[in-house]
Amino acid sequence: MNGEKLQRVLCSIEERIPESIKVGELAAEIHMSPFHFARMFKKAMGHPPHAYITLVRMERAKYLLAGSKLSLRQIATSVGYQTQAHFSGVFHKRVGVTPRTFRLRNASPLPQVQEAPQRPMVQPQPAQAPRQAA
Repeated sequence: MNGEKLQRVLCSIEERIPESIKVGELAAEIHMSPFHFARMFKKAMGHPPHAYITLVRMERAKYLLAGSKLSLRQIATSVGYQTQAHFSGVFHKRVGVTPRTFRLRNASPLPQVQEAPQRPMVQPQPAQAPRQAA
């Protein structure tokens, strides 16, 4: 996957974080089959598409939890989860603490934000060389 196509997909993910994002839709945007897209995306980013989307959602949620007074329900919706319970479960599993605990530990004295930044928060990882057999 060339850099232009990857950038188009990453921007699409960022813009659509509040929505349901299907791998097939992302693949169609750059005219690839879902299977080939998933392989190429993982090679370029170091994570499969679904895991990357979840990672971006968790990073945005952490940003909002630390720097806003939005309710957990509002944050859950703004990062693409239909229920606070589902959001809290995924957040706890991925981050290691509940959203409430994270907020209490990381409350920012900075001015309160009302929405997340629109730039990608997770950068592409360089492709790793295949491992050599010993």
